[in-house]
Amino acid sequence: MTAAVSIIIPAYNSAAFIGKAIDSILGQSFSDYQIIVVDDGSKDNTVEVLQAYGETITIISQANGGASKARNTGIQAATGEFVAFLDSDDLWRSQKLELQVKAMRENNDWVACYSETSYKADEEQGLTKDKQNATLVAKNLEQVFLHPYLVTSSFMVKRETLSQVGLFDERLETAEDIDLYLRVAENGIIGQVQKSLVWKADIEGSLGSLLSSYQDNLTVVDAFLARQTAKPERWRSLAKKVKAKIYLDWGKDLLWNKQILSALNKLFKSLLLKGGSTVIWLMVKALLKGGIEFLKPRNKN
Repeated sequence: MTAAVSIIIPAYNSAAFIGKAIDSILGQSFSDYQIIVVDDGSKDNTVEVLQAYGETITIISQANGGASKARNTGIQAATGEFVAFLDSDDLWRSQKLELQVKAMRENNDWVACYSETSYKADEEQGLTKDKQNATLVAKNLEQVFLHPYLVTSSFMVKRETLSQVGLFDERLETAEDIDLYLRVAENGIIGQVQKSLVWKADIEGSLGSLLSSYQDNLTVVDAFLARQTAKPERWRSLAKKVKAKIYLDWGKDLLWNKQILSALNKLFKSLLLKGGSTVIWLMVKALLKGGIEFLKPRNKN
């Protein structure tokens, strides 16, 4: 019998933590699901850890090709009405599937939904939201475009929608999730369950933290714009805001990494697109930091 939800977990050298991720699924209040774990060429004992779960999970092994390729392999093997994603170092709250499936079935115009997420820092400060009520919010394409930064482990989508919009773009090193969210949003409403249903680990050096991710974000925005043949002026106007924010964040990261000239370049592009006192202040800060670095005495050998 076909399960309601197919859960896709990409795994690469995940032996140390993937068991906790799977256990968080097995502890769900909703039990009509299948678990598909795609081992993406792990070199540790990930497969041995997975095999201990027996027939509870389906294991697919392939040569290393990255998270997008692994997720796509899992999607192609999925049979559920809905597809949900869980990264191997993340955890789900016990009501995650129950609340999202209920929301999807009660809102026929929703093609996907996501939830709020807690992070390790939130846990340490006691800022969890386990006891809050789960309110629902519907977001149209414009709202998703202006803020597409969903957490993949919180995302659930109709499988038939994926068959219409396509899978993750394996050519993108980063921002492939944003690209998919936007293509899904072009097909209908994306809902949000305003309750923290995911616990996400803070992993240093993850793909999303790479400076190159900003360029991938810009590539995704340009691809999105090319698809918007209706009201192109409106979308170009919104894209200026989106790109200005990308360049602003890029400039901040470069400034933090003491790449002063590159930071000024990105901040100037943000200023041209949107302007604002924040950008000007950061440019002044970059110039001051650059001047201080220039005036520092150099060691003479």
